[in-house]
Amino acid sequence: MTLPLPLLLALLSAIAPLAIDMYLPAMAQMAGSLDSDIHHVELSVSTFLLGFAIGQITGGPLSDRYGRKPIIIAGLTIFAIASLTLSMTTSLSGLLILRAIEAIGGGLATVNSTAIVRDRFEGKDIAKVLSMVAMIMMTAPLVAPMLGSLIVSFSNWRSIFMLLSVYSAFVMILLVWLLPESHPPHRRSRAKPWVGYGVVLRHKVARRFILTLACAYSGMFIFITASPYLYLDYFEQSAAQFPWLFGANVVVIMMVNRINMLLLNRFKPIDLITTGISIQVVMGCILLTLSRYFPDAFTLWTVLPLMMTYVGALGLISANSMATVLQYFRDVAGSATALIGVVQFCGGAAFGLLWGQLHDNTPVPMMAMMFLSAFCAFVALMAARYSREIYEAPAT
Repeated sequence: MTLPLPLLLALLSAIAPLAIDMYLPAMAQMAGSLDSDIHHVELSVSTFLLGFAIGQITGGPLSDRYGRKPIIIAGLTIFAIASLTLSMTTSLSGLLILRAIEAIGGGLATVNSTAIVRDRFEGKDIAKVLSMVAMIMMTAPLVAPMLGSLIVSFSNWRSIFMLLSVYSAFVMILLVWLLPESHPPHRRSRAKPWVGYGVVLRHKVARRFILTLACAYSGMFIFITASPYLYLDYFEQSAAQFPWLFGANVVVIMMVNRINMLLLNRFKPIDLITTGISIQVVMGCILLTLSRYFPDAFTLWTVLPLMMTYVGALGLISANSMATVLQYFRDVAGSATALIGVVQFCGGAAFGLLWGQLHDNTPVPMMAMMFLSAFCAFVALMAARYSREIYEAPAT
């Protein structure tokens, strides 16, 4: 039995979106079960992002030193055990702590997906393969809320975490069986973990592209964190309708990732990144203006296409930004990937927590944070785009 590499890596990468998106429709039920409220349960998204960042920053250099597969297996084991334990938790504090542990395991495992692509491909091919992985992987956030809603309708929220445990165990078995080691011993770094991070951080252009990607992604993390409030509370949609509203954004990302693969035959990755971030800035500005100054026009059917365009623009930003960074680093690809993920998820967690502090039972803070994240991404991109070092040869 053989499976294409993009499919194997997509199954691994799907761990994070499944863990984040599948339980969103169950948040109201979880709040009642844990004697809390939906706003505090939503903090478990930010907790997961922070834990995921810790797992990535640990897993990247470890995989550079010991190989990709051992770290993947260790991470998936932690994820499976934590998910199973989550199905038995009875308190909000238990939920938050176990989500962090679950996320650490997920970060250890999935950070190696992008590193494996860098191990095997060069140049534009990195962006094309990452786009293909993303296009397949996006099936997870598309079906996750629907699956979570279905589970809640027939069982309860605890079954969601049981399913996550089973899925991670299945992926682990599949990867042990079918995924060859892509980082052979002669390429493995024997340096201390922080040395690889130093190599990446000292590269001015890579540093700026990492910041660009982190800011652009923060807008999506704000959307993920705040979408239960926006759709379930503000627009008063049912839990059964939520997966369709949420999934519409995922469909657009999948489509744009496919378009990105074709556009790479004619355009440079940096031009596609610029287009994607410009779209985010414009959509963020419109959403903020409507929510603040024209609340009567801020309706579900006005917001939905604008939000789909904003989130969908990541299809032009994500793979191209990662490929642009990774082309400079081969021997420390795990560290580079980890640093991208850590900045990305910490940024998303920080913006999500800031939204939580600013939340005033209106959509204005959500839209303001989404616009701010896109604007910061644009500023970082301009700093990278017009840097003299952008045409330097790869560093390692």
